[in-house]
Parts: sequence; C-alpha cells; structure tokens
Amino acid sequence: MKKIECIIRSERLKDVTNALKNAGIGGMTVSEVRGFGAQSTRPDNFLFVHKTKIEIYAKDTRVKQVISAILMHCSTGKMGDGKIAVLPMDDCVRVRTGERKNKAIC
Repeated sequence: MKKIECIIRSERLKDVTNALKNAGIGGMTVSEVRGFGAQSTRPDNFLFVHKTKIEIYAKDTRVKQVISAILMHCSTGKMGDGKIAVLPMDDCVRVRTGERKNKAIC
C-alpha cells in the first residue's frame, strides 16, 4: 500500500480527477495549499503560490497508473507543474467497517 501525495496547479484538478476516476481510483482527498519551490525568486509579498494538494491511498499495483494519469494531465513542461511523492503505508483502516490494509482501500 502506498500514499500518493501530489501538488499540482489548481486549474488542472478537474482533468486529473476525471482521469483518476476513469482509471478506477475510488477516492482522494483534495486541499487548497500555498507554498514555493524553484520559483522562489518572486518578491517577498508574493512568495507563496496557490496550489492544490491531492492525497490518494493506492494498492501497490495501481501506483504506476496513478502517477501516469497525474503526469499526463499536469505536465506542461513549465516551472511550477508540481511534485508527486509516493510514501509507504504500514496500515490503513476503514473507520466504518474496521476493514484493514488493501480491503480498506477503494
């Protein structure tokens, strides 16, 4: 099991969401975030750029498919396209049913 976190341009969210739904991803969490990266040469009062963060829990066998969908719809080749992090998960529990591990992931 993996947790996939990605920071993307906010205007790309709808396309990524549709692609992930079509790929069979059962759910994700979306947050509006602010931060800076390589484009930190901005003036101090404009340092934090608005982005969207997506968090997805995925079975190991689905990670490549999720990453491919995100890259396909978010990569413009320009600075600020975002980042994808893949993190290991020891456990996942569905609160409603108590199901664990892969059974708890849609």
